[in-house]
Amino acid sequence: MVKPDVVGNKVARASAWLTDAEALVARPAEEFVADVKTRDLASFYIFLAIQECIDLAAHWIADAGWSVPDDSATLFDVLADREVIEPNLAASLRGAVGLRNRIAHGYATVDHARVQSEFGAGASAMRRFLARAVSEAGL
Repeated sequence: MVKPDVVGNKVARASAWLTDAEALVARPAEEFVADVKTRDLASFYIFLAIQECIDLAAHWIADAGWSVPDDSATLFDVLADREVIEPNLAASLRGAVGLRNRIAHGYATVDHARVQSEFGAGASAMRRFLARAVSEAGL
């Protein structure tokens, strides 16, 4: 398992980004989509939270001595294959990686209304993953 100090730092950062995104995404749908700065800032916070989860998964796999895959989404499959997270959680996190990629490569391809409507489920999946890492690290 990944070192407890690494888990603690990554979980704290990811949790903070998720909390910041939640505050922005909670705005009324029409207002959220119309306010370019708010929706882009929310997308950036979501991007950062997803990236922390990806980094944590990579550390977890490397520290366990397992083979690290070539792409970010597959990190979560490795953890599911090793039975440290549930397969449905891995599937949700793979979806989050796809969103991170769309955000990273240009906001024009991001459907902000969809991000807002699906954020709750994605945030829940990331928080479940973070809680599992905390438990595994004995924190």
